[in-house]
Amino acid sequence: MPHAAFPEIAFHSCAPEAVAAPRDPAAIALAGICRQPGVEGCALVDASTGTVQYASGRHRGDGSAWEAAADYWRLYHRQQRHFAPWGPLRAAVFVHAGGAIGVLPCCDEPPLVVVVCSRGDGVDWEECERLTHALGAVLRSLLDRPLVEAAA
Repeated sequence: MPHAAFPEIAFHSCAPEAVAAPRDPAAIALAGICRQPGVEGCALVDASTGTVQYASGRHRGDGSAWEAAADYWRLYHRQQRHFAPWGPLRAAVFVHAGGAIGVLPCCDEPPLVVVVCSRGDGVDWEECERLTHALGAVLRSLLDRPLVEAAA
């Protein structure tokens, strides 16, 4: 797939012909989420620390919303016993006056979430959830491999 299919991912290169499509499954998956209608940007975030592992698309402000959104997830985990009658949380979508932020679980170990920022209405959150689960499956399969195989 040509580089033009991934405009939201920056590549460092001296010559345009040297640019290649991303091969990293996380970058590819996040670019796919960003192509969903209404989505401005998304990030793969360590839920325990708020550290951004990957980001794609645009973000508002200085980008700190990615890290701060992980607090939503940590709050749910601290209070989850109160929500047990509804089952496990599939997604947390917070609608603000200027758009929405969704936090979706990606992996349990390491604890990763995908944070999605949108312009507001029109986001298919179930499709974002499906794409996030697919990313989680890929990451888990990579983590199950020995380090030498994953590097090859």
